[in-house]
Amino acid sequence: MKKYISLSILLSSSLFAQSQTLNDVDVIAQSSEAGNIQIDLQRAQNTQVNSLFDLFKNNSSIDVGGGAINVQRIYIRGIESSNLDISLDGARQGKNMFQHRGNELGINPDILKQVEVKTYTDASDNSGALGGSIIMTTKDAQDFVSHGKNYGGIIKTGYGTNANTKHGSLIAYDVVNSYFGVYANVSAVNNDNYEDGTGKDQIATAYKDRDYLVKFSLLDVKDNDLRVTISQNENSGDSQWRGTDAIPNPTDLEKITSTTTNYALQHNYNPTNLINLDTNLNLSQIVLEREEINTEYKNKTFGFKIQNHFNFDFLNTKNKLSLGAQYEKQHGISDYFYSVHDKTYTDFVSDTYSKNRALFLQNRMNIENLNIYYGLRFDDYEFETGFGKATDNTISPNIGFDYELNENSKIYANYSQSSRMTGIIPFTWLTKVKENTSYSDNLEAETAKKYEIGYKYNTNNLLTQNDYFTFDVSLFKTTIENLILARDIDGGSGEGGRTLADIYNNSDDFKTKGFEIKLLWNYENYTTNLSYSYIDAQEINDNSTSTTGVDEAIAIRRIGAYDSKRLVWNNYYDINETLNLGYTLNAIKGIDNQIDRPGYVTHDISLKYTPKEYNSWTFYAGVDNITDKTYGKHSTIASKSDEDYYRYEPGRNFKFSLKYTF
Repeated sequence: MKKYISLSILLSSSLFAQSQTLNDVDVIAQSSEAGNIQIDLQRAQNTQVNSLFDLFKNNSSIDVGGGAINVQRIYIRGIESSNLDISLDGARQGKNMFQHRGNELGINPDILKQVEVKTYTDASDNSGALGGSIIMTTKDAQDFVSHGKNYGGIIKTGYGTNANTKHGSLIAYDVVNSYFGVYANVSAVNNDNYEDGTGKDQIATAYKDRDYLVKFSLLDVKDNDLRVTISQNENSGDSQWRGTDAIPNPTDLEKITSTTTNYALQHNYNPTNLINLDTNLNLSQIVLEREEINTEYKNKTFGFKIQNHFNFDFLNTKNKLSLGAQYEKQHGISDYFYSVHDKTYTDFVSDTYSKNRALFLQNRMNIENLNIYYGLRFDDYEFETGFGKATDNTISPNIGFDYELNENSKIYANYSQSSRMTGIIPFTWLTKVKENTSYSDNLEAETAKKYEIGYKYNTNNLLTQNDYFTFDVSLFKTTIENLILARDIDGGSGEGGRTLADIYNNSDDFKTKGFEIKLLWNYENYTTNLSYSYIDAQEINDNSTSTTGVDEAIAIRRIGAYDSKRLVWNNYYDINETLNLGYTLNAIKGIDNQIDRPGYVTHDISLKYTPKEYNSWTFYAGVDNITDKTYGKHSTIASKSDEDYYRYEPGRNFKFSLKYTF
């Protein structure tokens, strides 16, 4: 934390430095392209989001399962986040941490400038994106400027009744001159065990979360932009290391702390249309501590990416051609942990390594009403564990288009391939292997094929003068092949710290397919949008055990969710410039073909109030799960021994927050 102390001193000094007044900077969400999901961060703030997971809960394309925060996982169109490329300011987030914990990180949503979810893959962001990507960009200091005031801050605090949730954050920024700005963020959440709809206390759902971020931005200096971000998230709580019980025994719990630290440097040089050079250098580290047995695991990811965007006209076409290279290296280490399951075996702990070198080309071509996207990526992989070194290389093409039929409608389609070699195995399992053992077969890279086709329509004056209406329907399919799995000495997949006896490519593919329908209507101060997602997920046999049919530990935790039929209805009404209301309905149909889980309907409301005379203050209030529904999400992990035995979600929760801007 010495770096943070030094940066805090520097920030404090800059806050008192003489500053130059700048014009206001508006942060406006970019319009969503076909195949992209743009998260409305302003509306998300109105619902008092406290974590990355909260950002996605009111989008039918995205599901968050898990109950307790340390087991929550994000699913995009049925594909779990282990199979996504998740980045923060270009810094790639790490691998799966342990049995429950995925590769998502905590972050204060108030400092996010843009969150883009890509359901397709282009050649430039293909690294590990078997199911798509989540690209998060934090604000610059310049984005906080308001009413000509170029230094100040934001203080926010809040409370939730269900789990005695207490949260707070402090943001301090300074735009020193017309080029340079800096800000720091500190935020915290303390959460007790929550209660489900029956009023029953859900054991092992309490946690503490701490977020820190410092960002420097040097913008528009002789065609150069430079951004440096340093961030850290720490999450701690009592949870199970092994097992997935919804109601674990207190004796099975231990304190587990995970700390994710990111360093990111982003540079852009754009003097002409033919020189638009992006450079990204980043380092991410996850440290996982099991404090009671004094065991620590670490995973470091170093990445470097450089690409140039050439904007040019050729014949009757306009082109944006991107050409670049990428390098990524991971290193995993751990302390030795003795497991009672391994007492008759000889095992050892070995560091793990992986490397990815890539070259890529991606072009966007415009011919009047037609946009064509196409690209090609070459990846060269190395993957090394105690079983030895494995290598492979892949070529991943992509192609897509959108065509405007008229001024109100267009059709679009895309096809993309992607690959990776690090797999879905948690890095805490990889280091402990059976001695004098090698891979049972040559490891190959995992690959994915994604298809999508859709139609989009928008118009004004549909029902009344000056209204706006949009309709979007799409069909999609994803197939993941050669999944890299583990087999432990007892025939399982490595749960509970068991020694691994093999790492291999699964012979079964995992497939999801389905369709989405989205409608939005706006008139004056009222906006309503209705979305429906149907996902058909193929059952997968985990051949690491003798169990047939769906293995919940694999199919739910690190590959994908079960079938889903979900409808989300969001409504926003800006009564005036000071008062905003929101209402959301989530309706999920029950499933009984893979496992039996009932459907459910929940209702949430939110309110935002900014007094006109005291507009530095903003008050938020809301109620989640108004009817106190008792329900569990279909994507929540259940015990292997009883697939219906899963954790319920929180019951009714009253939320209040107060924000002061100075």
